[in-house]
Amino acid sequence: MDMQGRAVLLTGADDGIGFAAARRFAREGASVAVTGRRAEKVRSAAEALSALCAAPARALGVAGDVSVPADVERMVAEAVAAFGRLDVLVNCAALQAGGTVLDATPEDWTRMFAVNVMGYGLCAKAALPHLLRSPKAAVVNVASLNGNVGTASRTVYNASKAAVIEMTMSMACDFPTVRVNCVSPGFTASDAMMHGMGMTGLPAEEAARLLSAGVMMKRFAAPDEIASVIHFLASDEASYMTGSNVLVDGGALCRGNYGDALESELARRAGKGV
Repeated sequence: MDMQGRAVLLTGADDGIGFAAARRFAREGASVAVTGRRAEKVRSAAEALSALCAAPARALGVAGDVSVPADVERMVAEAVAAFGRLDVLVNCAALQAGGTVLDATPEDWTRMFAVNVMGYGLCAKAALPHLLRSPKAAVVNVASLNGNVGTASRTVYNASKAAVIEMTMSMACDFPTVRVNCVSPGFTASDAMMHGMGMTGLPAEEAARLLSAGVMMKRFAAPDEIASVIHFLASDEASYMTGSNVLVDGGALCRGNYGDALESELARRAGKGV
């Protein structure tokens, strides 16, 4: 799936799934621009990617917050200035948070949707004038398994990811010359996911083990496994795909009740006052 000559901008790509996807694009010959809020991590990511890029492809790091319009405009402008074009946008930046509607504050709702939903829209708005000039244009939005099914104590996050799936379908309708698709990863062994596991109140490794027991494939994904699907959707191999939501969840959703072991353990500990 050759990406020679294409320019790709990936948000939230200084680690985890986003960085794994950036590595894949760089290995396949694309110029890659990665963004994130942590300037030092963005710089380190860009340096690592530079080692993978074969000339004339390049790697660029641009620090910024996708929920800040001026940052978004600057990130896109710097990528286009560096590469002379933009062919692919991968929206991967995201926040995670736990809790029910009783726990969530107005600030929680505002910040979650500002990054996970509005941030995707702002990036698309800034990128589309350039994407519409590319014959190979694609947008890949990263949602979540949690946007496809209800789960306990994740209301605000789940709602934001469900919105990403709907945004993907609507963007595909609005811009038929730009292929717009969505990846919904399941449980992935990334720093962000393990942080989320810690929000359960259990040690992150124990929570991950309990959730893995409920997944058909009995394990978490590696970030590279999600990155492969992102790369596929951006490539010519997916030339007749748009408006699609691709689940990459190891069979969690089709098996159903994947969270039973974790929820049972949490209930047991609550009953014992652990």
